[in-house]
Amino acid sequence: MIDSLLIKAADAARRLGVSRATLHRWVKAGRIACIKIERNSIYFTEEDLIQFIANSRSRLCPATI
Repeated sequence: MIDSLLIKAADAARRLGVSRATLHRWVKAGRIACIKIERNSIYFTEEDLIQFIANSRSRLCPATI
């Protein structure tokens, strides 16, 4: 049941439009939150992806003054 709530790295990368390698680099750099279940298995929640997109947009499109 919990697995249905988690998004695999390959699916998350596809949703974000990046490669799995890029997604792994972002995780290592702390840019996106993830859940590590096994040594080399990372998963994401929908909230993780939404938060990452929101943070990325604010960095790319600063508010106008």
